[in-house]
Formats: sequence, C-alpha cells, structure tokens
Amino acid sequence: MTVISLQIMTIGPEHRPAIRSILEPIGWAEQYIASCEQMVTQYSHDPHLAGYLALINETPIGFIFVEYRDWNQLSQIQGLAVHPAYHRQGIARQLVDKAESFARSKNARGIYVDTPVKNIGGRAFYEAIGYQLGYIMPRYYEDTLDGVTYQKFFTMEQRMAD
Repeated sequence: MTVISLQIMTIGPEHRPAIRSILEPIGWAEQYIASCEQMVTQYSHDPHLAGYLALINETPIGFIFVEYRDWNQLSQIQGLAVHPAYHRQGIARQLVDKAESFARSKNARGIYVDTPVKNIGGRAFYEAIGYQLGYIMPRYYEDTLDGVTYQKFFTMEQRMAD
C-alpha cells in the first residue's frame, strides 16, 4: 500500500518547472503559464505576496499565489491550480485555506479571486467554500472572455484566529 503524504510548502524560484507541469495538463494558455512561472520568483521575495506549492510524495500537484494590499486591507488570490489527476480530493481547499491564513496574518478584511465566467467548476468550488459573487468584468481575460470576481470577508474573530 502506497502512503500518500500531502505537504504544502512556501514556493520558491526552484519550483518554476513545477508550475508548467501542473498547468499544461489542465490546458492553460501559454501566456498564463509563463505569467505564473514569473510569479514564482516575485512571490518569494515580497512580504505582501505569498505562494504555496502542494506536493504528494514530493511530486508537485498544485499551487496558489496570494497578494495582500495595504490600501484596502484585502488579499487577492492571483492563481490557483491543481493537476487534473488530483481534482476533487480537497487539495484546492487546503491551498485556499493557506491563502486565507496568509491574508488573516496581514489582518486583511477579506480575500477575493477572479476567474473566467466559463470556469463553471471553479465558480462552483468558490461558492461551495463560502465565497460570494462580487461582479462580472467584461472582456477581463480576453476580448471574448469575461471574468467574474468572488469575495469572502472575514469576521473580526476570523481575522484574529491566526
């Protein structure tokens, strides 16, 4: 029997190849993959940014990037992906939990995320974990691809929890 050990660690520049190995099987366009690869280095050097990598038995299977903004005391999930072979196993939820913990550590009022309106699975996921529809952004991703924002605001007790 194989023991599966999920580990979530802070992402670093050495994990750039992991990003591509997760995103290509999902079918992300090259421009988005390249952007996420660049984020790995940026997110490992700024205290307002955090990136986390999920591994099973040392194999990268998912990641999340989150940014905190002082001006509005909100955090934004900048990228979340899990390799298709590991969907629906609670990994995305654990990554979002890590991002929310980071946001609360900055005393954020809440967290939000943008996703394509056509991402039905992603939208259902965010709604299932307590995010509420904020607004639709026409032509956000491409001329023919609108975006939608989901948001979750923390109670004062949640902000003090971490």
